[in-house]
Amino acid sequence: MNSTTERLLEKGMDLAGDQIVTDLRVGLGYTAAEVSNKDVGLAYTFQHDISGTCTAIKQAGKITGSTAKELVGWMGTGDLLSSAMGLATLNAVLQSYLPESLGEDFLPFLEIGPKDSVGMVGYFRPLIQPIRQKCGELLIFEKEASKGKGLLGPEEIRFRLPDCTIVILSATTLINHTFDQITKYIGRAREVVLLGPSAPLLPDAFEKTPVSYLGGVQMIDREKCLKIVSQGGGTQRLLKAGSVKKIVVATSTPPT
Repeated sequence: MNSTTERLLEKGMDLAGDQIVTDLRVGLGYTAAEVSNKDVGLAYTFQHDISGTCTAIKQAGKITGSTAKELVGWMGTGDLLSSAMGLATLNAVLQSYLPESLGEDFLPFLEIGPKDSVGMVGYFRPLIQPIRQKCGELLIFEKEASKGKGLLGPEEIRFRLPDCTIVILSATTLINHTFDQITKYIGRAREVVLLGPSAPLLPDAFEKTPVSYLGGVQMIDREKCLKIVSQGGGTQRLLKAGSVKKIVVATSTPPT
């Protein structure tokens, strides 16, 4: 079976057509790509894990003007910054093909109850308290232990994730190419959400995965978005400024 990245690449390159990358910003929080129809897409910047040299990517200064297909292809590289640029370009292309949104909040669709064990791969601070109030157990798997108390390291995923009944998975796993490795440990989960502004809203690409919902963003104001990314802004700043809005997409037709 093809990897999820390979499926995204195949579908994304087809949708990219003859579009050109007209702008590219690498901020401290996100990388933003603009394509020739003026749509903008985002992907997380792994600022602590990219090259320590003063030139993080050798193509710097020559990337704009490249075809969107070429940049989307960078998703398949092992380099985190190139991968982020590729995913941001894909997300820009997908803005013209967004499926119907179910709303801005995915939590009601999960129907979390006291018998649920929720596994959160990645640290989503605003969601922690609302989820803890509803579930029986919340397990947070996070590489950076300094983000909070009681966090589990990535090495615990293989042991603890299979028993979780609901999983919330950061879309950054598509950038560092851990998505397929992590999802193979999803066992009992009745619902799985791939979450974050990096999430590519392309349901067909996730049909062979456990993912049931995609929680991403729709671009509202490209100029605000590009400015905020350039000045080091993150998710909350992008939302508060009205440059993007959250949308939720089902990977299959939900029951009526």
